[in-house]
Amino acid sequence: MKRSRGRAFWLRLPVLAALALAAGAGVVAYRAEVLLSRLVLGGLGQNFSTRVFAAPAALGEGVPRDPRRFLARLDRLSYRRVREPRAPGEYSWTAPVLTLFLRGFAAPLPAQNPGLFTASFPEDGGPARVQDASGAPVPRVWLEPEPAAELSGTRKVRREPAAFADVPQALRDAVVATEDKRFFSHWGLDPRAVARSVLSDLKGGSVLQGGSTITQQLAKNLFLTPRRTLRRKLAEAGFSFYLEARLSKERLLALYLNEIYMGQDGPTAVAGVKAAARFYFDKDLGRLSLGECAMLAGIIRSPYRYNPRRDPQAAQERRDFVLRRMREEGYITPAQLRRGLGESLLVTDRPSRERRGPSYFVAEVIRQALPRYGEEALFREGLSLYTTMDPLAQAAAEGAVRRLPAQGALAALSPEDGRVLALVGGRDFSESQFNRATQARRQPGSAFKPFLYGAALERGHTPASQLDDRPKAYPGSAGPWTPRNYDGVYQGTTTMRTALAHSLNAAAVDLANQVGPPAIAEFARRMGVASPLEESLALALGTSEVSLLELTAAYAPFANGGFRVEPRLIDAVYDAQGSVLEFAQGRKEAALDPARAYLLTSLLESVVAEGTARSLPLLGFSRPCAGKTGTTEEGRDAWFVGYTPQLLAGAWVGDDRNRPLKLTGAKDALPVWAAFMKAAAEGPAQPFLQPQGLVTVAIDPASGLKARAGCPQRRDEVFAAGTEPTQDCPLHKGGVWGWFKSLFRRP
Repeated sequence: MKRSRGRAFWLRLPVLAALALAAGAGVVAYRAEVLLSRLVLGGLGQNFSTRVFAAPAALGEGVPRDPRRFLARLDRLSYRRVREPRAPGEYSWTAPVLTLFLRGFAAPLPAQNPGLFTASFPEDGGPARVQDASGAPVPRVWLEPEPAAELSGTRKVRREPAAFADVPQALRDAVVATEDKRFFSHWGLDPRAVARSVLSDLKGGSVLQGGSTITQQLAKNLFLTPRRTLRRKLAEAGFSFYLEARLSKERLLALYLNEIYMGQDGPTAVAGVKAAARFYFDKDLGRLSLGECAMLAGIIRSPYRYNPRRDPQAAQERRDFVLRRMREEGYITPAQLRRGLGESLLVTDRPSRERRGPSYFVAEVIRQALPRYGEEALFREGLSLYTTMDPLAQAAAEGAVRRLPAQGALAALSPEDGRVLALVGGRDFSESQFNRATQARRQPGSAFKPFLYGAALERGHTPASQLDDRPKAYPGSAGPWTPRNYDGVYQGTTTMRTALAHSLNAAAVDLANQVGPPAIAEFARRMGVASPLEESLALALGTSEVSLLELTAAYAPFANGGFRVEPRLIDAVYDAQGSVLEFAQGRKEAALDPARAYLLTSLLESVVAEGTARSLPLLGFSRPCAGKTGTTEEGRDAWFVGYTPQLLAGAWVGDDRNRPLKLTGAKDALPVWAAFMKAAAEGPAQPFLQPQGLVTVAIDPASGLKARAGCPQRRDEVFAAGTEPTQDCPLHKGGVWGWFKSLFRRP
């Protein structure tokens, strides 16, 4: 009985083994098919990084440029200063002439072809005159966009998708010659390599030796852990057979070249030959030399050991070995071998920008893109996000906020089109990822007053209109309410210009009582304020909470002649194949009469010239500008939003827990704004251009009416045509006698 049972077992063993093998093969096939269908057969590749870029920099017509800042841009992009530029990425500089060999780029549009150009910079910082190599004038050229970040979900991996056709033949040949010379003839496993591996493992007493083909390496990277066990080796073989059955050799090699680990940049892994070419040589694949192709192929075996930055000699010896292998396999000629061996080792020594870590700007870009594209596409499908960021402006903003003892934020944008140039949401992104420029909402205080004064201008008030700046009680939901001036000093009767310049609260509420809270709220919403606004008299003093970016963008119509803009951070999005997924068209709509926009700017210029921001020149910023300070109760928040004709920025300083810090807009936020603007403003200083429909009349500020000869104070005031005063000042006499008496009258 026992013998028959044993015999039956041995008879069934082949069947059981076959079933187990089939089950194992089924598991392998299922796992592989699921991953392949999602990653490979769908054309997505394996976990490609999404890259975020700053905006490309233009040079030429209509673009004022400071040559020192443009040279700084070249340095950030790793352009090399040479005596005579002969290759892309090189330049020479002999003031005021820059000779530049541009690298070129295909995206975002407009594309820039590589080539040699000469730019002459005028002394006043205006637009440079650009010529091509033949001396013909060129309207504009563009520097390639600077990489700002790489995104790979939770894993920090830099990987750029490369089509097989874009990989140089020399690089393909070098990899095959070195890693798997029988790649195109075997079916996933190389029997000779396996035999060598088995002999070595038997001698070593464990599973130690590799002997892996390109297909096996790909299977391991796609499906398996790096642990070296017999079980994993068997699974690797199964996956390799499956890959060979499902994919062509060309597709397998393309996946391998996109997937293979090529080194480490701080905390970020570099994967794939395209990312490696940029990391080691700062080149696109198509510009690699034979020696550089051989070096990349040599790095694959041991990225740490053959890192050309860590050990140039070992890297060069490995490169030479690869070149000789290529010659042995017939991929190159003896002459090509000699040229390759004679190449100098030119590896970039630039510090990695990745080590700075992500920025508030990049985090906000991701926050906005995530709902549109989803996590899978954003972190795995190799998208390219081209942003509006000016990298020099962003660096200036980060530096201005970093020095604060309290928390702070800064937002800067182009008032013409709303493109956000810099965005900082706190002192240190590594400490706190909460973006105080976009996610926090705080009371803006007097920084909200321009919307009150804008609404008043639309309703017939003028900069010379008289306001009552005295303590006065107004009915409120909690009983009578008396607005107080910050310093406790009251002017009595004053003009709108003086009231805004010195941020007089009592006068502001008097004006709000005349205009009406609904009109103030409507004006603010029309300018771009989207947060809920409480339609009470207190709205005039900035008691409704807003975000910094929102408030800053709402000042844009004052700076650009009356057009509301939508602040945007993303210019374009491309997929891994280079197709456009999104191309932003700047939206702006008329929101304010140009004459009133200029009047409001003129009022805000007085804030800087004589009012709460008059210390601005002492902070080192003297360009024509306009803006408004803001301070909230007990100094919890400090604001300054201001602009030149070309650049608009807002700064906030405060505490996350909303503690009273005795801050003021002039003392705490204005220096942050000034530090940023000094570093970021570019081109000749320009005044605000006065549109048609305005007239200038000399007035007496005491009455707001036309000045007479006897008025002790006179001021040239600007008015919308038809609103200027026609009545003479009744407070002082005219004629020669009036003028003579005014000489002895105290102002």
